[in-house]
Amino acid sequence: MKWTITILALLLVITNGYWLYSVIDQGVTISYRDQQVYELEETRKQLMTVMPKLARNLSKEEVVSIASEQADQEVFEKDGCTWVGWIGLKFSEEGSLQSVSPSWSYGGKDPCYPNF
Repeated sequence: MKWTITILALLLVITNGYWLYSVIDQGVTISYRDQQVYELEETRKQLMTVMPKLARNLSKEEVVSIASEQADQEVFEKDGCTWVGWIGLKFSEEGSLQSVSPSWSYGGKDPCYPNF
């Protein structure tokens, strides 16, 4: 009886240690994932802000052609934006790139989502 209680107590300590390790490991994993999502979102914002400045001297056709090289979807126009893959390109009347939008909107001010 004494050995049974000792073995059961030892197994309880071992399994609780395993669960504690699992919880800590999952917390660290989630922390790294959240940091990666944050960095990707900041990179996306930076690139979408910089793109119109980089494409200042390019025509609409040139910008769409360059963007189409990396897209596997058909280019289409909707609500005044040219959609190439997962990005929306808003051009001025003269044909210069004004802004770049992702294929989703967070409800903020975005020229390719005029309803928000």
